[in-house]
Amino acid sequence: MTKIILAAIFAVSLMIAANWFAGFVFRDAYSHQLVIDIPDFDEAPLVNRAHLQRSWPQGLGALSTRAQVRAQMQNVENLEPPKRLTALTSEVGSPPAPEPDLGTLLASADIANGEKKARVCGSCHTFDDGGRNGTGPNLWGVVGRDIAATASYNYSAALSSEPGNWTFEKLDAYLLKPGAAIPGNKMSYQGLRKARDRADVIAYLRAQGASQIPLPARAPIEGGDAP
Repeated sequence: MTKIILAAIFAVSLMIAANWFAGFVFRDAYSHQLVIDIPDFDEAPLVNRAHLQRSWPQGLGALSTRAQVRAQMQNVENLEPPKRLTALTSEVGSPPAPEPDLGTLLASADIANGEKKARVCGSCHTFDDGGRNGTGPNLWGVVGRDIAATASYNYSAALSSEPGNWTFEKLDAYLLKPGAAIPGNKMSYQGLRKARDRADVIAYLRAQGASQIPLPARAPIEGGDAP
């Protein structure tokens, strides 16, 4: 019996030592990028799932690992129904309403929500009048100004050569997918997928300016004029 107990203790100790040694040799570098791609969810916390899998459950003793577990749970809780299930539901019920146009969304935009959504941009940009440039230029008065208008900021060649100014439509396309709207620019942001959130952010940016340019016209309603 003593030999069995000692053998069991030795086996458990060996497994713990092997797990610690593997974690030490194959240590993860936290990439600061999403490992989990969640459709239509813009604010998923950063989760390094490979680290969680290798360190489970011993890693729960570390505060950072427990935070990663909570973030993973939040990701799962915020998952939306699969697109196929949504499509089947739409087929059975009434057809989905068409997406409102940008003019309509801006007319009812929530500036407070836009400010909240724009906080993720605060790591690279400032929004106040006369604010400093960061990784990106200061965004005070950005709506309507020339695309590469900030003389004190070193724009990428793609933005420097882009003609025109930041119209509502241009900002909407850029916030949706910066790399596709102006290929070759330096902005690494993956994009804001929900049209209403983009409209709210644009409305907030429009409010951060000395003069607010008029909102675009709303699309005509079928069978009548736009209100």
